[in-house]
Amino acid sequence: MNKEIIDNALKFITLHKEDKDERQQSQMWIRDFLEIFNIPIQKINIGFEWRINIDGSQKYADHLLNGLLLIEMKSKKQKLDKAKSQAYKYVMNLDNEDIPKFVMLSNFNTIQLIDLTNNKTIEFNVKDLHKYIDNFNFLLNKIQDTHIPMNPVNAKAAKLMESLHDYILESKYPKNASDLLMTRIVFCFFAEDSGIFDTNQFTNYIKNETKKDGSDLVDKLTTLFQTLNTPINERFQSGSLNDFPYINGGLFAISQPSGLALNSKIRNIILETSLLDWSKISPVIFGSMFEGAMDKERRHSLGAHYTSEVNILKVINGLFLNELRNEFEHISQIKIKKIKYKKLEEFHNKLANLKFLDPACGSGNFLMVAYRELRRLEHEVIDEINQGQALLFDINDFIQVEINQFYGMEILPYAVSVAKIGLWMMDHLMNIEASELFGRLYLRLPLHASANIEVCDALTKEWSEIVPPNELDYVLGNPPFIGARIMSKEQKNTFKKVVKITGSSDLDYVCAWYYKTALLMQLNPSIKAALVSTNSVFQGKQANIIWKKLFEMGIYINFAHQSFKWDNNGATVHVCIAGFSMNEEKEKFLYLYKDIQTQPVLKKVKIINEYLIDAPYLMLKSSKKQISNYPIMRFGSMANDGKGNFQLDEDLKNKLIKKHPILEEYIHEFIGAKELLDGETRYILYLKDMPPNIIRKIPYIQNVGQKVYESRIKSSRNSTKKLAQYPFVLGEDRVIKNSKFLIIPRVSSENREYIPMDYFEYPTIASDAVFQLENASLFIMGVLQSKMHALWVKTIGGKLESRYRYSNTLVYNNFVFPTYSNKEKIYIENIVKEILEIRKYWKQKGNTLADLYDKKAMPINLKKKHNELDDKVEKLYKKSGFANDEERIAYLMNLYKTQISKKN
Repeated sequence: MNKEIIDNALKFITLHKEDKDERQQSQMWIRDFLEIFNIPIQKINIGFEWRINIDGSQKYADHLLNGLLLIEMKSKKQKLDKAKSQAYKYVMNLDNEDIPKFVMLSNFNTIQLIDLTNNKTIEFNVKDLHKYIDNFNFLLNKIQDTHIPMNPVNAKAAKLMESLHDYILESKYPKNASDLLMTRIVFCFFAEDSGIFDTNQFTNYIKNETKKDGSDLVDKLTTLFQTLNTPINERFQSGSLNDFPYINGGLFAISQPSGLALNSKIRNIILETSLLDWSKISPVIFGSMFEGAMDKERRHSLGAHYTSEVNILKVINGLFLNELRNEFEHISQIKIKKIKYKKLEEFHNKLANLKFLDPACGSGNFLMVAYRELRRLEHEVIDEINQGQALLFDINDFIQVEINQFYGMEILPYAVSVAKIGLWMMDHLMNIEASELFGRLYLRLPLHASANIEVCDALTKEWSEIVPPNELDYVLGNPPFIGARIMSKEQKNTFKKVVKITGSSDLDYVCAWYYKTALLMQLNPSIKAALVSTNSVFQGKQANIIWKKLFEMGIYINFAHQSFKWDNNGATVHVCIAGFSMNEEKEKFLYLYKDIQTQPVLKKVKIINEYLIDAPYLMLKSSKKQISNYPIMRFGSMANDGKGNFQLDEDLKNKLIKKHPILEEYIHEFIGAKELLDGETRYILYLKDMPPNIIRKIPYIQNVGQKVYESRIKSSRNSTKKLAQYPFVLGEDRVIKNSKFLIIPRVSSENREYIPMDYFEYPTIASDAVFQLENASLFIMGVLQSKMHALWVKTIGGKLESRYRYSNTLVYNNFVFPTYSNKEKIYIENIVKEILEIRKYWKQKGNTLADLYDKKAMPINLKKKHNELDDKVEKLYKKSGFANDEERIAYLMNLYKTQISKKN
């Protein structure tokens, strides 16, 4: 973003820092905000109080830049939940040409920006607007992300289906039966607009054969569904019912509850929904949205996002599609016709016999896209066999790929219904494509095949009962993103029973799918798999635990996508894709991302390790000793004082000292990560050497001891209970008294290129939210503050949420320091001194380390000095330097392997 825009943003922050009232100040706030980006005042003025018709009544959005941005305001201190709900309602009811790409919410204190094309959400304080200004590039027509545009029909359909589902449940219709009813109605909508039924056949049936009050709607639908499930020659019905085709396929086999009265609202919304052109509905997009309509917890996502097909294709291309296409291209180049046709027939037969399993299929998006791409490849094969001519034989003799080649497991019954109907819809769309391509009408009616999707818990179900392992070719999918620390008790118990690996309590839920897939591969080594998972599975402890076991089981990673952004049910997460099997490919494909939002670059490699790096398997272990024999890094001191009974703020500290001056020598500054990074001040009572007579004189100290005692004695841990008999000492005393020590936060923001660290000395005491390194020279700090070490942390350390997690035993102790000459050591130390002086200068101006090390706000002089440090440290490792981060981390990993082999 250029300097003018940033200056405008800073002026805006200053001008509006006191604003708080929605009614009196929101319009001026919005006007000045949009003027930051030089939007003409005429265009701004047109957008205020944008009129929207909702269910017959006029509503007004605070502001709309039509087609681009909707803004909704609330007064200061009000939560933004209501604003978000209102904004989504407005979006749903806008004309198609006015639907914005973004929604912005604010209460004068906080700004929330939501990208409706993928539901990515960022939230920040208004005073930090200048730091987040690049996120508003779309107001300058500089959007770089490419998104698949959502067909408005999909959003409108989802909204109507949400209303329909609500009305059906309100009428006391049984929950499970209502889900089944919904899927059947959706099929009928699709059928009458895509050639399965006659045009408007279902709509006319509802319009002409049911009462306007909707009282006989259930019975009429039940009769229709029975008819659709009955062969024409076995029917007793006459008139319009008998004109419906025989569907079969199991969709209408289960009996629907009858004798229940619905109402006119339900009938009217069915008729309104039927007016949409359902032939334009994407089964892939609508699957996710249909799930949302039936799940109140997912409603915020309706009409706003879906699992991107681009990301699904990353999985299926690497898993099977690229390989099959290459095989087809090779066959197509054969010059001898007889051999070529024979090979084409064999290849076609291969496609028709492949079997796919998604063991966490949700609404079936992966299966639908996989089926669509397999069918399209089959069409190309048929076209090649016929040399581009119109088919001379019945098309039924040629189409062999079926949806019954696809298997799935899903714990939610309604999602299974959605997945099955979605695959039928996709099958029909592919049949239409085939008809257009080959010049012959092709419909699969009655339906004779169904996807094999079962309602079950994939972790407790034997996968071999879903599909015989010897018949299975591919496992794919996007299992649940649930971290090790946020699993429910039931999930933890199930996980422990399934994943019998030492250290499994540190693994995310998705690791169970990796493990069960590997077990399936033991029964059939030809199976290939590709799964999406949070990038934590390829970092820190988890990478060591799960991949050590999988590698021991004979698994190889044959292709992978390093960390990138993925939208999953409205939550943006950082994920990786790993394609693996028991058969090692000679040439492996690694997709690298310059950052998590860019397009990948393909690199052909010979090995992909547990960190998804082109480097040997590390199998790192936590170590008690630093691999290069540098000083030992330890945790800071842990108070173990209940709810902060030893700890004091500035005010309490001053009051205590004023009342009891002798306490001054026992009150110490207490530095944790927050104090280090944000410049906050906290104190702690360090009472280890306090004489008993002083304790007896000061009631406050006695009270602190009593509270600490009570807290510790109630603990479930025996070691803490034993500690209760020493209520005036820290739970874990690691105070360093005789030298300076370097402090490193245990967790650091992903918005920093470097992990900030700094020197302290006694009487300051480090808390257990940081690590402390005694006798750490300026050279050590230089290496630890360098890019080389930062990359090691990001790769090896793992993450807490999206923040980088440091570890003394796993990260620091396994980090190989470079060798150096005395001249090089002095040079590095001088750079570090300059960095510390620059920090000092900026701190005196009120900046914190968090301010100074924010990627978007880092001062130029500090950044330049760190770049110089990076260059010098890097060349200690390799004089010619490195081309990219991939080379840097691979070099460090190889260095680690070399050091370990020397020690062994």
